[in-house]
Amino acid sequence: MRTIALVPVAGLIAGAFACGSSNNQQGFGNPDDGGSSSSGGGSGGSSGGSGGSSGGTFGDASSSSSGGQMGPAIIYAHTDTELWTMDPTMNNKLTDIGPFSVGGGTTPTITDLAVDASGNVFVNSETAIYTAMLPPSGTGTVSLTIHTQLPSTSKFYALGFTPPGTLETNQSLIAGDSAGNLYYIPSSNTATPQLLGGFGGSWALSGDVVFFSNNGATLGLATIRTCNGSCTKTNDSLAEIDVAAMKANYTSGGSSMPLLKQVFGSGTGYGELFGIGAWGNNVYAFSRAYSGNSAQLVQVGMSGTGTPLMQFPTITSGWSGAGVTTTAPITVVVQ
Repeated sequence: MRTIALVPVAGLIAGAFACGSSNNQQGFGNPDDGGSSSSGGGSGGSSGGSGGSSGGTFGDASSSSSGGQMGPAIIYAHTDTELWTMDPTMNNKLTDIGPFSVGGGTTPTITDLAVDASGNVFVNSETAIYTAMLPPSGTGTVSLTIHTQLPSTSKFYALGFTPPGTLETNQSLIAGDSAGNLYYIPSSNTATPQLLGGFGGSWALSGDVVFFSNNGATLGLATIRTCNGSCTKTNDSLAEIDVAAMKANYTSGGSSMPLLKQVFGSGTGYGELFGIGAWGNNVYAFSRAYSGNSAQLVQVGMSGTGTPLMQFPTITSGWSGAGVTTTAPITVVVQ
């Protein structure tokens, strides 16, 4: 088991992003049984490859006996090629779980990660979504099975589950592309993703989206940036997703209602925040390494300003994404 030391900057984390199970099942099945897969693996390169699981439904997450909160305190994060966990109860020890692999063929660059209500892990490349099977021993190869081929007209960088009841009875998987458009991902791997809309204006998605239940209502957050010809890469903003507009677009089958509800402040002061999550009353973001800065963990307040918590100098290229279970206890107050 390989671990690395972290460099504290302004303090320690009080809690974890996600409490997940390491016994992840392939497929989008009912969280009670973890789902099932008709294929033991897949193959593909940067185009996403071929193969897949039987799909199924997301199921009623509220009835899960293995819900995300019941597992150990785990933050899932990843680089382009490797899955990691961070345990805040063990002096913020960062553990390298292992490399992503599709089996035969070339494994694509992984651009984001999502964790469902049962702690099952899903990842995406720019062009496809995969189920992830963590190694039984705790470390080793993270096997990927393709589930959904994403539209070839876009490059996808964000992935997140909504709590049950947000768009449909069950939990829903949402993907985001570089243009700032969000898509509903059907549970069947033969169905076409549905465009839900974008943030409007010059806003584009920087790196991630996250959804969670907050006092009985779904709250959606995203890291976004302005793009006028070229994109701002040093000052991402934290934004609230308009969940009601997203639901209206989903129901109507259109995408006319903008999904941006509000932007907090004038920017975090940090760029390339490619992973975002929340725990308790705090919002956190994992950054890429950029402009001479090491990869960082940044806490973002509701004023929109970022505060550095730790640096990861040995994560050379920086973080590509992070995941948060929809059952994490969240008390973030949004006004």
